Amino acid sequence: MQFRSTLILALLAVLPFLGSCTSRYQDLLRDRDAQIRELNGRLATLNSENDDLKRQNASLSGEMDNLRTKPQPVEANANKLAAELEGADVRYVRNRLSIGIDDSVTFDSGSTALKGSAHSLLKKVADVLARDYPDRRIYVEGHTDTDPITRTKDKFRSNRHLSVERADAVARYLIDSCNVSERRVAVVGYGQFDPKNSGSKAKNRRVEIVVGEQL
Repeated sequence: MQFRSTLILALLAVLPFLGSCTSRYQDLLRDRDAQIRELNGRLATLNSENDDLKRQNASLSGEMDNLRTKPQPVEANANKLAAELEGADVRYVRNRLSIGIDDSVTFDSGSTALKGSAHSLLKKVADVLARDYPDRRIYVEGHTDTDPITRTKDKFRSNRHLSVERADAVARYLIDSCNVSERRVAVVGYGQFDPKNSGSKAKNRRVEIVVGEQL
């Protein structure tokens, strides 16, 4: 009887402690559930952001594909001018628009006198310069092949000298006959030192009209 009383007293003493443990356990469960809900919310947000990034990446990839296949502005402009300036070689060299004219159009061999066949083309070039590049410096650049001066060495000290004289002849025509402002024009002679095509002498003999910096 005494043992039973002792056991009852012991149980009564433990009951408050068990109640406290149960309450603490329930608190832990609530905290865990709250953390799970928070993590699920973060995961949903990250999944949404990831889907957005995938869509943006797909859109950018599509734009890049379009840019690869679509002519760029400088290329499109060069193609347009090439069609307009039939007989000229229109291209971008060192990020500048260059309008090249073969010397078979502009000069006889060893001569710096501009041929009549060049007049109509140069007038078209001048029209393009006035229309599209009215406030730009214009470089008229002369080029030759690598053959040394022989037949006309009494007139020209070197290929560079010949290239300068030919560039100047083209520049004078643009200024005197096509109303290109002289203050815009610079004359450059490269001689044989800026070849266009290492395998073709004929392609290297040319004058290039290059659109330069803004004045």
